Amino acid sequence: MTQSAEEWLDNEDKQCRDDRLNRLIWIIEEYPNIEMSLFHGGFKSHYLFEEARYCFVYGQYFASIMLSLSHIENTLASVFYASGRNDLQRASVVDLLKEAKEEGLISESEFIVFNKVRKIRNPITHFRKPDDKETIEYKAVKNDMHPYELLEEDAKTALKATFRMIAKFSISKFED
Repeated sequence: MTQSAEEWLDNEDKQCRDDRLNRLIWIIEEYPNIEMSLFHGGFKSHYLFEEARYCFVYGQYFASIMLSLSHIENTLASVFYASGRNDLQRASVVDLLKEAKEEGLISESEFIVFNKVRKIRNPITHFRKPDDKETIEYKAVKNDMHPYELLEEDAKTALKATFRMIAKFSISKFED
């Protein structure tokens, strides 16, 4: 029997709601204590951030990782552009990260965190041979984890880095 769209959504909600709720609670607990935030890069950066969070809640970890890195990249590019650095408009994320570190915009530890997201994203977006040590399958076996569980952890890492970027560069006022 063909299931109606409404029945499909009801079933999806019944089976996945608790997991989505737990992921949403995680986001709320991890998000920096910011009273107000305006994003460098405008609506695009804001939407990248919102969609990264939404995808995470719905268990779309590939999308959450890619959107998180895109948010980081767009934020850095817009910060440089706002400071008069027109030469970095089309720079790669690795070049933006290196330049931000060299200019003192991010610390060494922040560079490591943001670059880790890039390293998580790369085997998702770029082909790797099946026996490559960067594949999800290899990392899952090595860490004795289910690939989905590994992707969730990687998505958490990417979102935490995004939250750190927001805390660092958003035009914001922190609560005391």
